[in-house]
Amino acid sequence: MTLTIVAWVLMAFAVWYVPFRLKRLLGLTRAWPLALLSAAVLGGYMLILYQGIYTGDNAAVAVIYNVLGLLFVFFIYLFFLMVLTQPLALLGQRVAKRWVGLGAVAAAALFVVFGFINAQSFDVTQHEIAVKNLKQPVRIVHVPDIHLGTQRGADYLGKVLAVIEDQKPDFVLYNGDLVDSDIALKPELFALFKSVKADQYFTTGNHEFYMDTDRALRLIEGAGIRILRSERVNTHGIQLIGMEYMNADRETWDAHVVNTLTLQEELPRIARDSSKPSVLVHHSPVGMRYAADGNIDLMLAGHTHAGQFFPGTFLVKYRFPMHSGRHQIDGLTLLVSQGAGTFGPWMRLGSRNEVQVVNLVPAA
Repeated sequence: MTLTIVAWVLMAFAVWYVPFRLKRLLGLTRAWPLALLSAAVLGGYMLILYQGIYTGDNAAVAVIYNVLGLLFVFFIYLFFLMVLTQPLALLGQRVAKRWVGLGAVAAAALFVVFGFINAQSFDVTQHEIAVKNLKQPVRIVHVPDIHLGTQRGADYLGKVLAVIEDQKPDFVLYNGDLVDSDIALKPELFALFKSVKADQYFTTGNHEFYMDTDRALRLIEGAGIRILRSERVNTHGIQLIGMEYMNADRETWDAHVVNTLTLQEELPRIARDSSKPSVLVHHSPVGMRYAADGNIDLMLAGHTHAGQFFPGTFLVKYRFPMHSGRHQIDGLTLLVSQGAGTFGPWMRLGSRNEVQVVNLVPAA
């Protein structure tokens, strides 16, 4: 909560600081038009984001949302660069100051363009994990956070599904935030999943609850994907436990509360055989202690996007200490994906879209 207040105060300061700084550096006659434009970009983007307007089935809103998202990041980067170059401007002459201003604008634009390009593709990462009591190797493709909606559609999904087919997994896990807006709720889009030959499973993320949830789940199920909502299935010698999106416990703060469930309370209610390996699938990397205490061998998560772009890539560790990659907690292995897609500003800077191939092998 404190971090949120600080962020709002910094944005309010930036709306004043950046235009008036650019006025001095570039010799502009007025700063207030830029200040009004900055306020409109930041305010408009926050309105669409926090009021959930982006979740509707409206192509015009989708375009505005994505354009404002990129302009939002451009403004934030420009603010950082203005602050960092303040000492240079104080020392330089008028011409030098002008180049400082133009350089900052160009650099901020370059970061956004590079981040946007970086967000259009994804990496396929391989992970080998030894699991006790596993009788034979099992290959899983783990794909959280595709975010079908205003940014991702049939073309991007087709590329993800092509990789899934190429990897020939035993089963596929779509671990939450498969879809984030009603604009994606088209039968022809979800029909693409029917091309996958392997078994497919889905667990809810937080974003499925910000839109037409019932319709989204019907389309997912109709595509031949089994939805796991805090239940266990036995597949390929594994006890696969798919959890509804929920918080770790009643004491931990969560910015995306969609129900009153907790892993601390729900996980012990799912019966399982301790002689068989257990894989827990939960959208958010929280509640690892409860998973470790519950004799879970592997926990798969996403949600964090690894911060997606700077400075989020730096700040994410304060909310999710285990925000990406592989971690060990006693007998539990936690593997956190950076996510197959993006949310909010359509860019990646300091992180990558990721499809994880998880190769489980019997422990020695």
